[in-house]
Amino acid sequence: MTPFLRRAPKAPQGRRQRRSDGRRLMLLGGLYLALLVVVTALVAVFVSPRHAVVSVQSEPPGKIVLTVESHGRQTRFDMRALEALPQQTYTVTTPWYLRPVSFQGPLLRDVLAAAGASGTRIEAVAVNDYVAAIPFEDARTLDVIIALRMDGKPMSSRDKGPLFVVYPYDRLSKEMRERSFARSVWQLDGLRVR
Repeated sequence: MTPFLRRAPKAPQGRRQRRSDGRRLMLLGGLYLALLVVVTALVAVFVSPRHAVVSVQSEPPGKIVLTVESHGRQTRFDMRALEALPQQTYTVTTPWYLRPVSFQGPLLRDVLAAAGASGTRIEAVAVNDYVAAIPFEDARTLDVIIALRMDGKPMSSRDKGPLFVVYPYDRLSKEMRERSFARSVWQLDGLRVR
């Protein structure tokens, strides 16, 4: 037989099958990626923004120690975020300690401002679900602090910590001082602003 009349050898069936399997895999991969994009877009559209957590710092948060709720939004603070705010220190006499005690922490109004919270009333909630109503005006006009430290040391939960609402008791009138004791929530866990 002459060379030009010879038929080209047929490719084995297995090779042709492999090429079509590769095409199928690429097609399935493309469909999977398209589906992933659609699902991501749907999640972004339907997730309610009021359930989003607002971080007050750019680093990954540590253990959350305080949650501020206002206008359907939650802002969560870890200890580093609270320590990053300007700090105040008071040495005050209280009914809970036999001697004057020094407390340090950010002003309540600074914490509320960092959370973008506003309203007329603050509900201070303790770990054990005790709730005290604090007029928003107290945060504005009195130097109420969220104490993080007592006598220079972090407060344990046994020592009313880790957070404690502290008024400048010694600077208040007798009547206001009595009211402020009831508003001084220790083992503070959250602030709900209404």
